Amino acid sequence: MLFTDNQLQHLTEALSQSHDVWAFDGRTLSREHLQQRNATAIFLRSVTPINVDLLDGTAVQFVGSATAGIDHVDIDYVRSRNITFASAPGCNANAVAEYVMDWIDELQIAPTAIIGIVGFGHIGKLVAKYARSYGMHVLISDPPLQDSQYVFPHWCSVVPLAQLMETSDIITLHVPFTDRGLHPTLNLIPAELLHACRPGALIINAARGGLIDERHLADLVSSARMNAVLDVFVNEPNIDPYVVERIPHLTPHVAGYTVQAKEKAMAMVYEAFTGSPWTQQTQTDAQPLSTVIAPLPHLNHTNFDDVRRLTPLRREQRTPPTWEELDVLDP
Repeated sequence: MLFTDNQLQHLTEALSQSHDVWAFDGRTLSREHLQQRNATAIFLRSVTPINVDLLDGTAVQFVGSATAGIDHVDIDYVRSRNITFASAPGCNANAVAEYVMDWIDELQIAPTAIIGIVGFGHIGKLVAKYARSYGMHVLISDPPLQDSQYVFPHWCSVVPLAQLMETSDIITLHVPFTDRGLHPTLNLIPAELLHACRPGALIINAARGGLIDERHLADLVSSARMNAVLDVFVNEPNIDPYVVERIPHLTPHVAGYTVQAKEKAMAMVYEAFTGSPWTQQTQTDAQPLSTVIAPLPHLNHTNFDDVRRLTPLRREQRTPPTWEELDVLDP
């Protein structure tokens, strides 16, 4: 028996053509559910933690996370059980980058602004491309990538995080959440770094909750010292009422919520499991971000999941320029 998150409808349909499939609620799945139906594989989203509490004593041999991030998965435990794991790195990169640029347009940030990009992975690179095409000066902070001797584009300035925070008009976060290793990102942006930002700076977090001191950010926004857009929060879906009452530009973890991103994620885990090409096609009348957000209820600490369910898929409107096209632009 295969278990699929009930929000992955097209993946469920594709797998059902050759397997017995049970669709589950991603927030309530339990070990007992898996044991009762002798589940051998799970296909899920980031709302389902994958760890010893869920999998111990089950027959699960494959876990497919239709997500780019995998901080909801205890990789060490999965490997220790010899469970095959697949995810969808980069699947929503253009969706999230477009979300960032749409908010920059919505808030009418000058195209000559300085943008500081924290994390230069799949998403950070695309944000840099779009920002450069606008004419922005691009600052980058990514110590792990620097340690690897990565060669950054000549038109980017690689700077320490503190300098990026102090000098940027826009700060956008694109790092994974981790509290381990040489470069942990837990509380990466504490109160003192927020306080060092220039007046009126905009900070966008469409990465993960826990990277930033949300309460201090809320104080700075409510006092008109800074502006902010948050798509992710500590303790989702039980988000902090202090934060949501003070920051007006909030969305319920939907930055990567596009037709194209969802299709790529399902295709990647389907192909990893079956070894066959994905042929399903999502059909929807998707809309751009500004149209999607406008009619939604105001997000608060009690309705996170409800607002997320009400959020329709967007259709990506942007195609990033190539590195070659950007290299010849005037500095």
